[in-house]
Amino acid sequence: MAYQLVVFDLGGVAVEVESDRLIHQLAQLLGRTFEEVQAAIYHEELLLPFELGRIRPQAYYEGLKARLKLPWAYEQFVRSWNGIFRENVEVTSLMRRLCERHKLTVLTNTNVLHLEHIKRTVASLSIIEDWVASCEVGLRKPDPQIYRLALERAGARPDAAVYIDDRPELVEAGRSLGLTGIRFESSQQLEEDLRAIGFNI
Repeated sequence: MAYQLVVFDLGGVAVEVESDRLIHQLAQLLGRTFEEVQAAIYHEELLLPFELGRIRPQAYYEGLKARLKLPWAYEQFVRSWNGIFRENVEVTSLMRRLCERHKLTVLTNTNVLHLEHIKRTVASLSIIEDWVASCEVGLRKPDPQIYRLALERAGARPDAAVYIDDRPELVEAGRSLGLTGIRFESSQQLEEDLRAIGFNI
């Protein structure tokens, strides 16, 4: 099979995410438990609309501030909120090799602050042809529509696309639509799995 499109998840694949570090930092600052802070950050009435682009960053911050009695100014929140990422250079190096023969798309559940920060600070990702982000399209994985949208925008059929994600349920959602799914565990494993399905990298 000649694959036309390779679709990458962002967090946990192209960039490493240290979200626990932010939670520990806030728990220590506020004298709260890890679980209390985690529940506030991931509260579906806050994070879900933020990741779907239905509320602005300031509204998410205000909601978090109210739930946790957060003393940070908005600017401090943004710095810490965005300070959890590190480029996975082995993956981005692999992506540079892939882009010579294949279209590359990012398909990610994320918010506008994280999206803009990663685009601005991870220069290697400038090779990405299309970014399909939940906060911009109003859909989140595993909704089948967001996978279909990524394919449509790339002009690719499902059987001509590979989808790579670290979360098995999201890989499975892609497979259910006909994409070839690979669960990411390491850059070496990813390269081996791509070679196994016919990629010349």
